[in-house]
Amino acid sequence: IQELKRSLAPSTNNLRTTLLDPCVNLLFQKMQSQIKELQGKLEKAEEELNAWSFTADSVTGKKLMGKCRMLIDENEELGRQLSQGRVAQLQAELSLQKSANEEMQKSMDQMTGFVLQLDEEVEGMQATILHLQQQLKYTQDKLKSANDRYEKRSEDRRRVDDTESVSKIQNRPI
Repeated sequence: IQELKRSLAPSTNNLRTTLLDPCVNLLFQKMQSQIKELQGKLEKAEEELNAWSFTADSVTGKKLMGKCRMLIDENEELGRQLSQGRVAQLQAELSLQKSANEEMQKSMDQMTGFVLQLDEEVEGMQATILHLQQQLKYTQDKLKSANDRYEKRSEDRRRVDDTESVSKIQNRPI
């Protein structure tokens, strides 16, 4: 039996001689690369066959369908949470806008009151200015009239003085 095993088992020398022959070595390498290539094609073909043979009744199909249902439910829940969050955010923004509007309304009311008060004060000041202008004109007119009378009297006195001087000169003995 051992002899038979030895004869069937290739010896190292036998292997070296077979691998030393370049033609045989080239053929072995080509066959090995073809085997690898064919194994890859076989795996792809089996995957495609499994993909085409998918049904909702198969074990894999049931697992995938269950997972899809779970993901759909999860998406719906996330959508509800997201919309509720957005609504809450919009409500908060609306509340802020309302408070800002109320604040601006109060400020505008205060400004309106202030403007009305200023308007009343301006009207009062305009009335005072008009009254003072009238008094100034009246006083200027009186002053002008007084100046005119003073100048007339001064002129009359000069004439009288001049006349007296002339009369004194004429009455004087020479």
